Amino acid sequence: MKALIFAQKKQTKEGKPFNTYLARLTKTNGEEIVVEAKFREECGNPKADKCPMFIEFEKADANLSEKKEKYIDEVGEEKEVTRRKLWISKYSESSEKYVDHSLDEF
Repeated sequence: MKALIFAQKKQTKEGKPFNTYLARLTKTNGEEIVVEAKFREECGNPKADKCPMFIEFEKADANLSEKKEKYIDEVGEEKEVTRRKLWISKYSESSEKYVDHSLDEF
């Protein structure tokens, strides 16, 4: 499998920096979904300064968890969202390089 990984820099409440990772996965029907990518300790995290980047992994070395959560939005309405986490235990950097096409239409 192949996934496009983005790194997002964040800080703890104490001000300590850390990275979170988001991934884009494409389903067999062509639908693209965004998931939080979690890397198990034994395989390490991608280097944030190399992101966005494509990684490759075997299905046997990963799993996807889904959790439905309810929350109250800014106008007081109750909403439900599905949180997805992709857990990866072994991966390699893909030879395919990421090219940003977001501004191609301009």
